[in-house]
Amino acid sequence: MYGVCVLKNCVFCFSLRQSCTTFAAVELFYELLNVALGHREALSRVPSEADWQILYEQCDRQTLLGVAFPALGILQGEQRAPKRLFMQWYAASEDIRQRNSVLNRKAVLAARTFARDGRRSIILKGQGLALLYPDPALRTPGDIDIWVEGRRADTVRYLRRFCPDEEVVYHNMHFPALNDVEMEAHFTPSWFNYPVANMRFQRWCKAQQERLFSHRVTLGEYGEVCVPDAAFNRVYVMQHIYRHLFGDGIGLRQVLDYYYVLRQGFTEAEKAETLRQLRRMKMRRFAGALMYVEQRVFGLEKTYLLCEPDEREGRYLLSEILRAGNFGKYDPRIVHTAGEPKWHSFLRITRQVWHLVGHYPAEVICSPLFRAWHYVWRVAKGYR
Repeated sequence: MYGVCVLKNCVFCFSLRQSCTTFAAVELFYELLNVALGHREALSRVPSEADWQILYEQCDRQTLLGVAFPALGILQGEQRAPKRLFMQWYAASEDIRQRNSVLNRKAVLAARTFARDGRRSIILKGQGLALLYPDPALRTPGDIDIWVEGRRADTVRYLRRFCPDEEVVYHNMHFPALNDVEMEAHFTPSWFNYPVANMRFQRWCKAQQERLFSHRVTLGEYGEVCVPDAAFNRVYVMQHIYRHLFGDGIGLRQVLDYYYVLRQGFTEAEKAETLRQLRRMKMRRFAGALMYVEQRVFGLEKTYLLCEPDEREGRYLLSEILRAGNFGKYDPRIVHTAGEPKWHSFLRITRQVWHLVGHYPAEVICSPLFRAWHYVWRVAKGYR
């Protein structure tokens, strides 16, 4: 069973079997993250062994074990983690390091393979965003998202030479061409349910693409790839968080990604342009909510905020993030049934996002319309 503790602007999800569900536990979790980020040197109190276990579990839920681990080396005296838990946390962090090394190598390999066949590509999110972290190897990696140059139909024909049976959806195609690594080949970075916002977003992405092909970074010792620059990520990474709010949910890892995107800095003109695009794509309210979460949880300095934090929307967004965990894996409202009929899935997802209608009505109301259109479009294109 699950419950939610709402105290003094904080929301914390917890199992009712856990003993420590107080406001103090909420604050301790935030404090640990701020120690890791360099905003604090110590916690406000000495955690008990039970506190430490909950901190570990919450960092695991939010896929922040790696980035939080440096805090354990900063804390001194009685605030040090128990040795058993420290070793467990260390082992988890080393696994994350090894996984990042594998993904860096495979991302470079994928980009070179596409380039060899005359197709430029851009690595989205993931390994590119990790480079913004103080220690890129400690960001928990996911899969490889690679945006491939070319029209969707041409790209699908090319990809199906390697994996003819994979399904195609609006924005990408699963591309299991690399052992031990999940990869999605993108025709476009993302989408909106609301048609007007989607049209503007697709045009904006297309206009940015050529510039991004010259924005190259080095992934470890493996070589160079193209990744989005700060201007693109200020819109795209927020949009990625926004989209997952209406899907499987989002975790604090994605919010921390955006924290580091913003801490690259920007001029007043760049901030104004970012906000202009967010307004055009109907994300201005969400931007205020996200700024609240960035400041409340990660201590983002005022100079890096895109706009004034919206406390009301931000508290609601934070409750959703902490309830769901990374990509909604811990949200009891999200239930995927094996062999679920299409119509049942359609109704379940519609009900699942309806609680957001008072906050983001256009995206919620258009959600079933987009999914119905998407189904018909896939059938007509033979992408099923």
